[in-house]
Amino acid sequence: MASPSEQDSRLQSSTTARVVFDADPADRSADPLVGRWWPRTRSLIEELPALVDAWSPDSTRIQRVLYSPPDWDDRPRSVPLSSRWLKTGSFPRDDTHLLTITLANRSECLVTVIPPATTDAAARRLLAGRTQARGDETASRGWDNEGGAVGTRRS
Repeated sequence: MASPSEQDSRLQSSTTARVVFDADPADRSADPLVGRWWPRTRSLIEELPALVDAWSPDSTRIQRVLYSPPDWDDRPRSVPLSSRWLKTGSFPRDDTHLLTITLANRSECLVTVIPPATTDAAARRLLAGRTQARGDETASRGWDNEGGAVGTRRS
């Protein structure tokens, strides 16, 4: 596990996405949970471009993003990026605090979404720790305090 200073250096600046990626999404044998993201607002159309910009240029291109509707105030079908439109979608009534990212090679990976209203201290703890898509206790406690909880991905 990375030291706190290494974690801080992996966290993007305040002008970009507040995101930590743990795994190379191109590695299909890796855990599908590749990172954690703390957006500033509940506007997916405003926040998603920064997450895509933070995506490693060496990784396979993001083709589509599925999101949990309760996490966002808007429900765009696509989001404008600097050079293209990114398709988005959601699962009805899904409350997982996850993004499912589909890559150009058709593989999928997951990014945990930390609610924007999460306190700075709690969000930094969640960004620094490895959360599990199926309900890590630390993440659950942090989100329960902020009005949410980690759920299980529904198929």
